Amino acid sequence: MARSVSGPRLREARKSAGLSAEQLAISVGRSAYSIHEYELGRVTPGTAVLIAIADTTGRTVDELLDETAEEVADAA
Repeated sequence: MARSVSGPRLREARKSAGLSAEQLAISVGRSAYSIHEYELGRVTPGTAVLIAIADTTGRTVDELLDETAEEVADAA
């Protein structure tokens, strides 16, 4: 089952890295508004942006994904 990007995990990773939305946006080549939309789950970042976010925040892409779909599949 496909896993999706977790907005709350993106926000937590950014804050743990000590970055503002503006700082992260500059690092990954996006606007602060885009970062805000990713964190709210309204927009899903592309693969290249997700990798850049993971690299910038010191996380793995896997750590930024929502585990809900996987947990549901495991419980079945």
